[in-house]
Amino acid sequence: MPSKKVLIITYFFPPCNLTAGQRSLGWAQYLRDFGYEPVIVTRNWEQVINGPEDMHHASGTEMHTKTSEAGTIYFLPFKGNLRDRLYSRYGGSKFSFVRKVLSFIELIGHHFNTSFIPFANLHRFADDYLTKNKDVAAVIVSGNPFELFRFGYKLHRKHNIPWIADYRDDWNTSNINDSRGPLDAFLRMLERRSERRYIATASCITTVSKHYAEKISSFTGVPGYVVQNGFFPDDYAAYQNLPSYEEFTLLYNGMLYPSQQIEVVLDAFKQLVDKHPEYRIKMKLRFPGILFLKDVASRVETLMQGYEDVVWMSPRIPRTEVLTMQAKSHLLLMVSHRDAKGIPSSKIYEYLGLGKPVLICPGDGDVLDETFSPYDLGFVANTSQEALEILENHFRAYLNKRNVVDHADRSYALKFTRKEQTKVLAEILNTIQQ
Repeated sequence: MPSKKVLIITYFFPPCNLTAGQRSLGWAQYLRDFGYEPVIVTRNWEQVINGPEDMHHASGTEMHTKTSEAGTIYFLPFKGNLRDRLYSRYGGSKFSFVRKVLSFIELIGHHFNTSFIPFANLHRFADDYLTKNKDVAAVIVSGNPFELFRFGYKLHRKHNIPWIADYRDDWNTSNINDSRGPLDAFLRMLERRSERRYIATASCITTVSKHYAEKISSFTGVPGYVVQNGFFPDDYAAYQNLPSYEEFTLLYNGMLYPSQQIEVVLDAFKQLVDKHPEYRIKMKLRFPGILFLKDVASRVETLMQGYEDVVWMSPRIPRTEVLTMQAKSHLLLMVSHRDAKGIPSSKIYEYLGLGKPVLICPGDGDVLDETFSPYDLGFVANTSQEALEILENHFRAYLNKRNVVDHADRSYALKFTRKEQTKVLAEILNTIQQ
């Protein structure tokens, strides 16, 4: 039986070095195993992303195509708009007011005209592709940026093709976006209007947790399904038996957001240091990538005043280096968001792939707890005292040169591979075409 084509529109895709690109990559690699031929439409990523400011730089001058057994990928050049070009040429020090005005115009304009979107060429290409290829069975649009959902809306209206709105994060149902005054409230009103209008034309939405699926479905009136991010087992094969750090190491990988309650575990770690002053030199709290958001890094520095010697921070570093650091750590850390559920950071699947002990602190009473509570290498703490007890247990195991858990059951983690999650997506695609 021949494969059915599915057109996937995504802003992030390798060689983009941001985690968001891995979700669509998994679908590209495995959809053929379940009867679908993926066709990816994305932007050019020749420009390396080391910080948020790099997203403004132009990348690529013409479209290039990559074809493999998995499918076809179209990389379209990114030129940006006038705001992007001003920032790219002059940085953040000049034309600040002009750039703010242009940003405001864009934030309003894209709700009414696609040409206001800096990457509108993705829509134009997809429109042309669907015109010339009548054998495409469905379209998947993966956001954010959420302006991409306008593309799915317009493609459905013109070509009457079923489409799936894939949310990596929620949009207007988010609990971590605070209102910042009347102007922000006006923009949020436009976004709520657009989200409902765009998604009403989708066959369904997919997202990364049950809580997200329920609240987005309730907001939009469209059926919701869960497709988790997952991990590629082969990515972690080389990291399974690396020697651990000489210091007892607790590591948090990646960006840390203001809503994440990092103070709970920092307090516990400081108590551990104070409890064992003779071993202070043998303790280390590592934050690779945290300097990507400098304001949040400053918050950690403030909380750890007087303990600077046990803290290590860095900007974004190559993924292979980060994986090595995680594999050498004694305990990996995941931190929930304050007053928010259903936010399963992609790093939790990386942690599962590495097969290392994981501390969830504090728990979220939702997807993080549900994922790691049944896992024999998962440890959930909701208070500093609970976290201290877990840290103490692992630290004593470190001193005695033993593992807290012997012979961990890897079969549980393998439920979360990207191939298994792509199978779930394929079943959804089957459903929307019936």
